[in-house]
Amino acid sequence: MPVSPSVQNYHIGKGIVSFQEDGAADFLDLGNAPSFVWTPTTAKKEHFSSREGIKVKDFTAITQVGATIKFTLDEINAPNLGLFTLGEVGTADVDGSVTVSAFKKTEIIGTIKVEGTNDVGQHVDFTGRISINPTGDFSFITDADDFSKLQIEAEVQRDDTTGDFGVFTVHEPVVGP
Repeated sequence: MPVSPSVQNYHIGKGIVSFQEDGAADFLDLGNAPSFVWTPTTAKKEHFSSREGIKVKDFTAITQVGATIKFTLDEINAPNLGLFTLGEVGTADVDGSVTVSAFKKTEIIGTIKVEGTNDVGQHVDFTGRISINPTGDFSFITDADDFSKLQIEAEVQRDDTTGDFGVFTVHEPVVGP
């Protein structure tokens, strides 16, 4: 791995996002995902000394940790709409159409996986347990030059076995041709 400073550490991220709902046999490729963002969340308790004329912060304790994932999918299909709506995906009719019944589930929990595929910089993979929360909008009708997108938010869950809030794996940088 290159150490800093190194231009090989610059990263233009691309990747494949897949999800395996608890109880499912395999991971489901979620199609093109133009955005995938992992955001840490923390809560802290600050302590201030009262020994001088003004209070001075002398200690900060982190009292809570967590993370949120936000990702965007632009392939509008039944499984992706099922995730977006906490929906139950039906089986295909003879004509191939599939229904998605919104809010039939109270939660969707499983494992999300991102496999880095970018050409610039190191590949960064991520695997973690999540609970999907409906958020964002789905535009049934868009301007002529816009594609519809599904914005999905999920809370990262602590893995009961490892205690991790997801695992990042950084691979050697991809060097040009």
